[in-house]
Amino acid sequence: MIEFNPHPFTFDPTVINLISEISALQGELSISIRAIKDDYQISTLANIDAVHYSTKIEGNKLTRDQVTKALESKKKISINHDLHEILNYSKTRKFILENHFQKKIDIDFILSLHSMLLEKIVKGKLKGHFRETQNVIKDSKSGIIVYLPPEAKDVFPLMKGLLRYIFKSQVEKVSPLILASIFHYEFVTIHPFMDGNGRLARLITNAILTNAGFDVQKYAAIEKQHEKNRSLYYQSLRSLQAQNYYDIPVYQNITTWIIYWLKCLKETYKEALSRISPLSQEIYSEELIHNDRLTKAISLFKRHITIKAADYAIMMGLERTQAVSDLNILLEKKIIEKIGGGRSTLYRIIKEVS
Repeated sequence: MIEFNPHPFTFDPTVINLISEISALQGELSISIRAIKDDYQISTLANIDAVHYSTKIEGNKLTRDQVTKALESKKKISINHDLHEILNYSKTRKFILENHFQKKIDIDFILSLHSMLLEKIVKGKLKGHFRETQNVIKDSKSGIIVYLPPEAKDVFPLMKGLLRYIFKSQVEKVSPLILASIFHYEFVTIHPFMDGNGRLARLITNAILTNAGFDVQKYAAIEKQHEKNRSLYYQSLRSLQAQNYYDIPVYQNITTWIIYWLKCLKETYKEALSRISPLSQEIYSEELIHNDRLTKAISLFKRHITIKAADYAIMMGLERTQAVSDLNILLEKKIIEKIGGGRSTLYRIIKEVS
């Protein structure tokens, strides 16, 4: 029977420095969040980013604005495949964040997450079960097979070995930053399911981080960093994978992947801190700093990108005159700008603000 053998990596100076920098950023984040009166708006923005960018990597065609509206809609909406993907990703992500201390990362946990992630998308043993047939990874443009994962019969022992390695390393106090990045690589390399492997890998790395106290995903999404340079994301993986799983050398050093992944996490922390740092005096007047409604309005624009005045009034629960007053203040402070005119006028944010 095949056994899981973790691929080696090197604690080179770059890895050590990144771990040190990220740990310092986590300390800064922990201090900063104590000053937040209400982090709901920031966590909502992080969830939208995570859902949109992670599903977009896998080919979901919904725009960020469409994702936002679907996640925030209180009305029944027509559900299609793409909408199921984003709603399921959001549900699974929230489940992980709310239950991270109660759930051990084992086979049952992974299967339950997969079932949640693929609910109403696939049927039968295609969700909540490891694959029973061979799958392949093809180039999206040429259709050529670029990677052949292990045979279905080897999936369970490989996954069992991977989780045993992660648990053993946690007991031995290996950095969770290293373990999360290793898990991501090994999981997508094993490719244990017919569908949802990339999304689930990104979700479970979040669980590993959260369990260890690295809670940046509450305030920003590493998924966004992967999607920003999708070609580098895939290149960092593919460069360490042979065309066939069984041809990957057991001595294949995966340090380059770990460095790539840690750099993405570092950027995620920087974005999180920019969102929760004290409001910049250069951008906000006292009127904005002490006006909770306008602060929420800015968050609303960051989530929806463009909004009509009538929709703004409904979303904020305001009379039209008050809504227009808010919009005028934001226009005057050059936080938002107008697009078009008349009844078709749209408003959009023009500054990257926290």
